[in-house]
Amino acid sequence: MQYECITTTINSDRKKNSAAFAFIYLGDDRVMCRIFEGSKSLENIKQTKRYVVNITQDPLIFTLSTIDKLPDEYYTDDEDIAILKDSGAYLVIDVDEIEMKTPEDFPIKNDTNIYFITGTIKDFVIRDESAQAFNRGFSGLIESLVNCSRYKIVDGEKKKYYKDRLEENKRVIEKVSDEKTKKAMEILAEEYEKN
Repeated sequence: MQYECITTTINSDRKKNSAAFAFIYLGDDRVMCRIFEGSKSLENIKQTKRYVVNITQDPLIFTLSTIDKLPDEYYTDDEDIAILKDSGAYLVIDVDEIEMKTPEDFPIKNDTNIYFITGTIKDFVIRDESAQAFNRGFSGLIESLVNCSRYKIVDGEKKKYYKDRLEENKRVIEKVSDEKTKKAMEILAEEYEKN
């Protein structure tokens, strides 16, 4: 299963960086993330061979991290590692392998290489027992459920729009979600077909 988390890194000058990345648990304390060439996170990981996966559902942290504007006050005072103060939990990852993939190897078509980074969980700290990593497939399911109620009462272009959104959400769920969410989407897709 794939989770959306905030990855934090630090460079050799102790400058901290955050970015929103998908995090994949491979089992046996092994993890993977994918990072496009040119990002600060990738450069920092190449330098230090370490990163932190912060588990949060804070929309401001996700937004500020995505646009590279997370202020320093969001980080702990640690000087040798970048950890978010308010994350419900975090994992410290030691990098085992960094593998470059070309655009031909990956479904997003552009001219930028992507790096698959595998690592081992070195430390796992739970600050809040209710902390849960975010799975975007569940959001896609909720969006599709809301759209289903509308799909039944619209026609024409709007109906096509909702059907297209369903198909995109099905694609995402198939890629990143657990079996229960996949089953829920299958049931919902059958309802769309009835109308």
